[in-house]
Amino acid sequence: MKMKRLSRSFLLVVTLGLPGVASDVMSAQDIPIPVPRPPYVAPASASPAPASVQINHGRVFLLRGLLNVFSLGMDRLSDKLEARGIPSRVTNYTHWEQFAALLASEYRTDKSIAPVVIVGHSLGGDAAIHMGNYLGRAGVPVRLVVVFDAVNAGRPVGPGIAEVVNFYKPDGHGRIISKSAEFTGRLVNVDLSDKKEIGHLNIDKMSDLHDEVITMVLGIFDTP
Repeated sequence: MKMKRLSRSFLLVVTLGLPGVASDVMSAQDIPIPVPRPPYVAPASASPAPASVQINHGRVFLLRGLLNVFSLGMDRLSDKLEARGIPSRVTNYTHWEQFAALLASEYRTDKSIAPVVIVGHSLGGDAAIHMGNYLGRAGVPVRLVVVFDAVNAGRPVGPGIAEVVNFYKPDGHGRIISKSAEFTGRLVNVDLSDKKEIGHLNIDKMSDLHDEVITMVLGIFDTP
């Protein structure tokens, strides 16, 4: 089992590091053709986000992808959130279950850990969905999950999550995220096909996408 996981990780490293190899290594079954989506247009905010907030509740987690070297945009986004008064924790995608279990345990006696926001890139995007689903099943309110180009996205989002925003490039590694029958929140798949300058290795570092996430997060924590 360990050898199988290592083989899959090595394959992903090769694919991520050498984009031209992807078509030779991965089969058509591995990379399904997504349903066409309208081109991406940045939403016009109904009201400007607050300049900053000061919070003493809630949790924000940012999950990097493979080997902690492909997702440094999560660190940059964390720094930007911190500068606006939003504490956040950045970690590797492999740690999601550890933190989810800890949050679920804490929530039993401390409701101030809500709202929970989870952001992830690549394998960290997949982990963000898993973490959101875990917390939702445990009764911990998950206010927002933001995904940058998840590479699997095979598990639908479930109940207990209020909102999911998925930024993806269908011509690369990105996947459309689906919802389960029990999901009653808001799910938005944002197709970035028209953004030629964006690829899997820099989607998590794009300033305009960071600005959108920051606006969403500030709006959540600015609400009484």
